[in-house]
Amino acid sequence: MSDVKYQASATDGKEILRILESSAAKGSIELIYTRRPDAYASYMKESGEARVFVSKDEERTIGTCAEIVRDVYIGGEIHKAAYICGLKKDAVYNGSIGFGAEFIRELRRDDIDFYYCSVVSDNTVTQKMFAKSRRIVAMKPIATYKTYILNPKVKLKSPRHSFIFRQATIQDIPRLLEFLNTQGKMKDLFPVIHSFDDYYNLSYKDFFLLMDRDRIIATGALWNQTDYKQYVVKKYRKLMKIARIANPLFSLLGYIKLPCENEPLAFPMLSFFLSRDDSEEFYRIFLCKIMGEIAKSYDMFVIGLAQNHFAVPTIDKLPSIHFETKLYRVSFPWSNQNYKEVDSRMIYPECALL
Repeated sequence: MSDVKYQASATDGKEILRILESSAAKGSIELIYTRRPDAYASYMKESGEARVFVSKDEERTIGTCAEIVRDVYIGGEIHKAAYICGLKKDAVYNGSIGFGAEFIRELRRDDIDFYYCSVVSDNTVTQKMFAKSRRIVAMKPIATYKTYILNPKVKLKSPRHSFIFRQATIQDIPRLLEFLNTQGKMKDLFPVIHSFDDYYNLSYKDFFLLMDRDRIIATGALWNQTDYKQYVVKKYRKLMKIARIANPLFSLLGYIKLPCENEPLAFPMLSFFLSRDDSEEFYRIFLCKIMGEIAKSYDMFVIGLAQNHFAVPTIDKLPSIHFETKLYRVSFPWSNQNYKEVDSRMIYPECALL
């Protein structure tokens, strides 16, 4: 590949971070998703191959974007997908950020079968921008995705069972990898997990298992990523401002203790959460058990589900702070590339990788 005009380097990390934090997602909670302390280094810690781009006005960095390429399952087969993320303009810059046709062409590669991105549902400006750019990039909505921030101490009734819940051991690695890939390949956009070493700050020890004798029937990992990417509440608005004042009362109702403004949230992601054959019973049992484990160290945890995930009715009944994003398939009308299609009923990207 020729040199990329917009390619970022390690020296751009602080400026990229500044742009990521220059504006917050709007809504009743103004939230920023950021990558402290160094945004470039943070992207480099993502699994797969990360490419980071910047746009500059002379020496001033005015826009940024990243593309993370990973192996994922689509239609039960392994394909290479690119997740386009972090597209942001410096909020105080009034001109164009220069991400036009030339930049879009840098994103496309012959070896990538599927491109996708996510946009916060309240971000109508970006959605309108996508709608106007059909000649150089086409955006097709494929799913609505909800991210939940939950209190691990909330009451959830578990079905009666005789299964064993325990932390994974080094001896579990082969069957754990097999379970994750066997069950994960039934989902579109679920990551192919070759080795836990491919994921920064994640090991087999972070996984917990629900066992039926010697068979894994559900699993999930408590993955704390807050040392290199974070959620920060910038401001509470409308009803949430009142809720912040009445926080002790809402905590009694099972909601999380609302965090202070401008402080990163401390939590693990409940990641790679799968139950055998999408069993709601196994899922619910595991969720009850893992919440008890989370409550030992944290006041909150995060999980993400696409709209058609079988567990949405269960999670929707729990008191939560949540926000929606729209997932889009990205394609390039000017190229002759054949893109894979995903089944909107089977989409299950891993929240910790978005």
